[in-house]
Amino acid sequence: MKIVAVADEDTVTGLKLAGIDEGYVTTDDDARSIFLTLSERKDIGLIITTERIADSASVRSIITQITEKEFPIVVELQDKHGPMKREIDPIKALVKRAVGVDL
Repeated sequence: MKIVAVADEDTVTGLKLAGIDEGYVTTDDDARSIFLTLSERKDIGLIITTERIADSASVRSIITQITEKEFPIVVELQDKHGPMKREIDPIKALVKRAVGVDL
């Protein structure tokens, strides 16, 4: 299964250097269509995105639909501007879903 990044240019470049399979440089405007396309593909196991892109209202609803399925898994990382203040930590929620234990 492939690892795909949907993020700003700097993040995608760094992840490509780390060895991801595909990278999509995006803004909030076209992120929704990219996530819709990726959610339908069966060859993707992991989608890496940034918190700022994932928190836009149009993308959050698609990520919620994706996480209800077994694959692909969506991981949200900080971007170059640092972490965002949030009530629910997406990494903590992912661990709870995978392991079944709340950290």
